[in-house]
Amino acid sequence: MQKKWILVTGGSRGIGAALVQYLAREYDVVFTWKDQQSRAESLLNECRALSLNVSGYRCDGSKPTEVKALAQQLLTEYGAPFGIIHNAGITRDALHFKQDINDWETLIGTNLNAVFYWNQQLLPSMMEQGSGSIVMISSVSALKGNIGQVAYSASKAGMLGMARSLAREVARFNIRVNCVLPGLIETEMTTQMSDHEQKALKSNIPLRRLGRADEVAQATAYLIGEASSYMTGQSLVLDGGMSA
Repeated sequence: MQKKWILVTGGSRGIGAALVQYLAREYDVVFTWKDQQSRAESLLNECRALSLNVSGYRCDGSKPTEVKALAQQLLTEYGAPFGIIHNAGITRDALHFKQDINDWETLIGTNLNAVFYWNQQLLPSMMEQGSGSIVMISSVSALKGNIGQVAYSASKAGMLGMARSLAREVARFNIRVNCVLPGLIETEMTTQMSDHEQKALKSNIPLRRLGRADEVAQATAYLIGEASSYMTGQSLVLDGGMSA
């Protein structure tokens, strides 16, 4: 790799794929995927066709041994990363008193513990490098409650607290830490909804539309790059005014 390189976790589809494609215009990008091999291969082919320097690796971020092994491989091959984008996330919606314990632990492991595992492996090299940027893809659910999303909201709110405290810890090493909080974004799930269902969703959004994955990518590019060089420990909400 010749440009600065960044890691995007959970980069094979949805917002993650949009992040990879958008950021690869400026950076060398490494992304991880867990169980979407066909999507990962498709994304890699698309990027190669555009002469973008992108690599993908299978890794379950909820397993510290897998994170450590891949992190050491990446550090050996590419050196310290310029940035980390913590995007991997899942939902396991259920009423809190009915939440399955295994679902709770799986969600927290994927959405929150993985951030800790990756940071522990990659931050020391970034601190030694004396520069870098971390962006956590949280959610407006961290600010605005949703029935059935206690676990998801807890994990995404946890990111906000992590970012604020970590920003203070690593600022002296010229490393910044920020969050993006997307609202309702166009996904495969929303495009399969009926017109009536989509209208109901949009009725709660002041801008009367869903966000696009490329809009999240642009906001993330701002936070990861030098344009936001005096911004750290902050949360950028991208929800069409839903939380206003």
